[in-house]
Amino acid sequence: MPAHDDPFAALAPMEALFDALPDVVFFIKDHHGRYVTVNQTLADRCAVGDKTRLLGKRPSEVFPAVLAASYARQDEAVLKTGKPVEHQLELHIYPGGKAGWCLTTKHPLRDRQGRILGVTGVSRDLNAPGDKATGFAELAAALRFMQARFAEGLRIEDIATRAGLSVHQFEQRVKKLFQMSPLQLLHKLRLDEATRLLRQTDLSLGEIALQTGWCDQSAFTRHFSRYTGMSPGKFRVLQTQD
Repeated sequence: MPAHDDPFAALAPMEALFDALPDVVFFIKDHHGRYVTVNQTLADRCAVGDKTRLLGKRPSEVFPAVLAASYARQDEAVLKTGKPVEHQLELHIYPGGKAGWCLTTKHPLRDRQGRILGVTGVSRDLNAPGDKATGFAELAAALRFMQARFAEGLRIEDIATRAGLSVHQFEQRVKKLFQMSPLQLLHKLRLDEATRLLRQTDLSLGEIALQTGWCDQSAFTRHFSRYTGMSPGKFRVLQTQD
């Protein structure tokens, strides 16, 4: 294939740009799900800073099994359907075993004939904005309400009303500040507390479900697995092993 038709070669110069972003992971994978290009952040977190140790490897050779399986399924879906993954809220385990949240976007890479040759993606760490961030003040009361009452059956409409905004206005402001929807933010608050309880207590999954706002253990497990790529029980075992 001519070099100018190679999407990997075309995107490779972006690697240097993403190297300058310490809170963003950037990668390109081939149609087998193997890393072709990675930025320095991913290398620092998974390969002691050496990019070459990641190239040619699949997620199963880099991440804990439960997380790797989730990432691989996501890659396979993009490769098979050609549909992108947009701003997916996910759990990552960082060096030292610390759990954190990111938003992941993945797109298929195609040649000039439209054939899918690989996947490119970014995962951006989610850091809560500082109190001085533009637009934070008008949301402060509503956000404090969410933080204090996330275990209850909150409705986005009611939270928006507390901010004195329409649902649309509230959604736009939350997305601008947090890079996620209000519902994703609410789920994140619940799951943050759930991961803490899984790490630090011996509460049953049913008890944790009720304490973090899910109607039952089944709903809790379903949402936890969707966002983290593993069941709550597997997460607890993983943290114990670390």
